[in-house]
Amino acid sequence: METICLLVKSFEEEIKGSKIEHSTGTQEKCRPTSTTNYPCSSTFPQLMLALLLRILHFIHMAWMDRSECYDLPEIIWRARLISTNEISTFLKENNTLPANDGVDVRRMNAIGTWLREIRETGYNIIGLYASVERSIFGLDCSLSINTLAMDISSMEFDHVGKLIQLSFIPLVRCCPRGCWDKWVLLLLESLFFYCKDIFGYAWLSLIHEGRAEVPAYFGNLYGPEEKVKKLEVELLLKFTRSVSYLLGVLASEEFNSGLPQLNCPKSDLKSISSSSLMGYLLLHNCFGRFSMYSLFGSLVDYQAAKEALPFCHALIRLAVATDDERLKQFILNEMLPTLVRFDDRSPPSGISWLRSELSSSIEVSSMKDVVGLCREIYDVYLHNQGEQQNRKTCSDGLSDWFEKE
Repeated sequence: METICLLVKSFEEEIKGSKIEHSTGTQEKCRPTSTTNYPCSSTFPQLMLALLLRILHFIHMAWMDRSECYDLPEIIWRARLISTNEISTFLKENNTLPANDGVDVRRMNAIGTWLREIRETGYNIIGLYASVERSIFGLDCSLSINTLAMDISSMEFDHVGKLIQLSFIPLVRCCPRGCWDKWVLLLLESLFFYCKDIFGYAWLSLIHEGRAEVPAYFGNLYGPEEKVKKLEVELLLKFTRSVSYLLGVLASEEFNSGLPQLNCPKSDLKSISSSSLMGYLLLHNCFGRFSMYSLFGSLVDYQAAKEALPFCHALIRLAVATDDERLKQFILNEMLPTLVRFDDRSPPSGISWLRSELSSSIEVSSMKDVVGLCREIYDVYLHNQGEQQNRKTCSDGLSDWFEKE
């Protein structure tokens, strides 16, 4: 395990040797740089990436159902808890691990550290690789990427969050239009399935039952119940913000120059998709399993809401431009009601209680943005009803509608 960890780190150093300016996988722009010390013209990059993705797949297997990986040593299963223990720095306290039952603690700690470092270094390599003159997109690694996409279903929230920050966001930022189908579409579809089935249920159960009932995706935490509950919320929030940040990237003007404004004539979805990532994703039904709960945590977290609101605006523009019925129904039946519940005037509920627990310094600014989004949706709703009214009347109507809701 230590040898594998050193090998993966050597891959990272090889890419860093090309003097790529990077941060944590959330680069502001994709800036191809000189690759003087990096053999991009050889077969080495493809071999390195193929081996890396294979290693990551085997690491991911340790988090799959045990019936699928029955031959893994017991110490590997126990070592998985160490990575979860590291996350407890959120609480400035150490988690209480279960009894060791004779397991070599030092060895288990070392394996847990190697597992975490291999995973995070591997994700960072993929993100860095995307910015090396976009060399990654010219490689034939579809089978490996497909494997990575399938692995998402078994990952914990913290793992997927790191994958988003370190790999997905750089890949989206740097992926050429001609490679969206092989990279962006494949990875996002897997992520959205994960959000709908697991992430969405976590938020629903947290809001309505006071506990996110998906312990396996938090790492089966150990310790006093109150501390575990607090850590679960922190992990869920961190992942929510990662997803929301990615949604903001998808909706950025950089990738949606062809997305019409609200007052523009209607357009054909296929023509929009040629110069709009949002249009491309809609054309390929990538939003087929969208849910406000799964994508934004019902906007109960102001920071996540702030990051995701540009995505909401882009969906509205896309719905109006294409007259897509599915998207309209999502906006009117899911997005708007969720935004109303987010408003301070909403009646007491699990959402309002949880939101008060998660208050932040950007609350006021976020609320103004949410009200503005509600107004935009309401204007679209009036238009869909065939009403023609001036701006003042629409404003009064929105206020009345808020009161009724």
